[in-house]
Amino acid sequence: MQACRDWTGRCFFACLAIEFWMLQSLTLPAGGVLTFREYGAPAGPPVFFFHGWPGESQQALLLHEAALDQGVRLIAPNRPGVGGSSPQPDRTLLDWPPAVAALADALGIDRFRVLGLSGGGPYAHACAWALGRRVSSFATVCGALPAAPGPGRRHLSPVYQGMLALHDHVPWLLQSALIPAVRIARIPPPRPVLWLGLRSLGPSDRAALWPKQNFSQFYPGFLAAMRSGMSGLWEDGKPYSSPWPFDPAESQVPSTIWHGTQDRNFACRGAEEFASRLPLAEFRQTNDGHYSILSNQASPILEKLLSQG
Repeated sequence: MQACRDWTGRCFFACLAIEFWMLQSLTLPAGGVLTFREYGAPAGPPVFFFHGWPGESQQALLLHEAALDQGVRLIAPNRPGVGGSSPQPDRTLLDWPPAVAALADALGIDRFRVLGLSGGGPYAHACAWALGRRVSSFATVCGALPAAPGPGRRHLSPVYQGMLALHDHVPWLLQSALIPAVRIARIPPPRPVLWLGLRSLGPSDRAALWPKQNFSQFYPGFLAAMRSGMSGLWEDGKPYSSPWPFDPAESQVPSTIWHGTQDRNFACRGAEEFASRLPLAEFRQTNDGHYSILSNQASPILEKLLSQG
């Protein structure tokens, strides 16, 4: 037990030490502040990385080494209410593209590529639809599927289905349940607790998250999101429960939909069905889980993204 406590403490302080690493901010033309981090090669072709939910821009750290190897400039903005970005209540997916365009303008970038991880997937589709020619290509990695009320929810994990049902009918109950969960999640779990949590995941994700050095790479982005507080996480999650305010099939931007067969958050079959409705999308299936896919496929994902558009 002492070894577990020692490891947990080292992980916690390491997370705190890099929480604000490379954090930058931009005052948006429409008002408010957008924070972001940069990883990879500063002079390389720009790729905007959209974090998952719950998540924060530090998740892009998982791609840092691959981005360096391939000379990619990785720009990871924080969505409103998360990681120091100003709140924007009642926003939709289409409120995000103008903020991304403003950040690109401020950085002197005309065209760029987009990569959306998990909950960042819908935002990648929104940027491709709204920004058109400015987005050369985009990719989603185990991207969140449309989750409006209806049969499409069958492709989501039982946990997500339950949360969405509560959001639809008794949102106050879901908020009440999340408040203590957010507070508890700010403390890195001891190894025995982590092991119990990993039992619900597929073998690929368990293998990716159990080693200490691997977990210390995954956890900071999650911890930073928890430290943003309940209100930011709640607002960041609300757009997923509504119909997307655009038709992703109308996008004229080439894309790759990456998904793992062992993903237990969003079923791979659902991702394949969704990709089949996108005329310019290529579906790539891997033998990975929701969390292991970036560890195992970072270089191929970036290579494919750079080859398109």
